[in-house]
Amino acid sequence: MSTTHRPDYESLARQLDQSGEFKVLRRFVPRTSYGELDGDEEAKSGLFVDVETTGKLWTNDRIIEFAGVPFTYGAQSGTIVGVGAPFVSLEDPGRSIPPEIVRLTHITDEMVAGHRIDDGRVRELVEQSELIIAHNAKFDRPFLEARFPVFANAAWACSISDVPWETHGLGSVKLGWLLMEHSGLYFRAHRAEDDCLAAIHVLATPFADDASLPMRHLIESSRRQTVLVRAVNAPFDLKDVLKGRGYQWDAGTPERAKAWQREIAEAALDAELVWLRETIYKGRGGPDTKALTARMRYAASR
Repeated sequence: MSTTHRPDYESLARQLDQSGEFKVLRRFVPRTSYGELDGDEEAKSGLFVDVETTGKLWTNDRIIEFAGVPFTYGAQSGTIVGVGAPFVSLEDPGRSIPPEIVRLTHITDEMVAGHRIDDGRVRELVEQSELIIAHNAKFDRPFLEARFPVFANAAWACSISDVPWETHGLGSVKLGWLLMEHSGLYFRAHRAEDDCLAAIHVLATPFADDASLPMRHLIESSRRQTVLVRAVNAPFDLKDVLKGRGYQWDAGTPERAKAWQREIAEAALDAELVWLRETIYKGRGGPDTKALTARMRYAASR
């Protein structure tokens, strides 16, 4: 009686990698820990969140899936020492899910019909966490605040904006690309739970050039004191000058005027105001400024 011999796939993969002609990607498998804390380092509680929605506008579109993954990390090192069980739930948006969203997420009207995310469970997760993280918090935070007010009082960080990916040779911040280029893995994207677990893995994978952890960079960035500078009523013909200096267009809300805006370090504020007065306003008006912290950063109302 013959038995089937299973090839040593890992050995074969290493041979292909070492040939210099191939790069083999391993399948991403979620982990429950990425290390231990040294000495007396304090452990902190984080929550990685992601949502699938009916569209891109938080003022009009609705959440159809929420995922939150609690985890524990070192306050200084960023070492992720424990990853908890994901909480995942679908929600009926009260309208038909657009075909392009169904193609992207594979979430259908039939799947969400009659479902509602447990508000109490979400509140519990948020209140137990000292830092909320999303991969593109500028998108996720407004949706979550609109649906769950508890998120408005939380400290937030972004695994795109708060990590210097480009400095470490990573030109794209798309999650699938980071998982592939930074961690050497592939995964099934576009469902909230998968995205949360993959992003945690990316944050826990050391940079190849200096062995620093993306999570440590994120923690340090989230603690920074910055100022949002909004060039309200800037002359239209100087828009390219503002873009060239790093300003981005904000279409505003009923409560907030539209403007070109840029987030800068507190120490750079005086020089920025001089530049705006001399280059943009030339004695006619001036910008608005607003101090930002982790509790305000990425909020729609900022």
